[in-house]
Amino acid sequence: MMQGSTLNNHPLLSFEDRRVTQAKSGEHWDRLTNAQRFAFYTLAKLGYQLLFVRRTPHTSTAIVKQEEQLVTINDEGDIDFNPNVVLRERRPPRQQL
Repeated sequence: MMQGSTLNNHPLLSFEDRRVTQAKSGEHWDRLTNAQRFAFYTLAKLGYQLLFVRRTPHTSTAIVKQEEQLVTINDEGDIDFNPNVVLRERRPPRQQL
């Protein structure tokens, strides 16, 4: 099996194929269900990026982003383009006194 870096440099792959390959090699890819992977492939071709996967004991929700647009994919692969999701802001590290 070829590694992501080899695939990214392959001359026959289109830009969209390389982008999906990069998404596959992301740290959260293994946490997606097969249905979520299929749905994410569609979104990745449109420029969306997988941010993270939120898991509970009974469900899995993938959080995907394109610019400022957040999208969720449930564990059945259903895409919600208007989710009720708020991301925590990154805060600068506290300075020691």
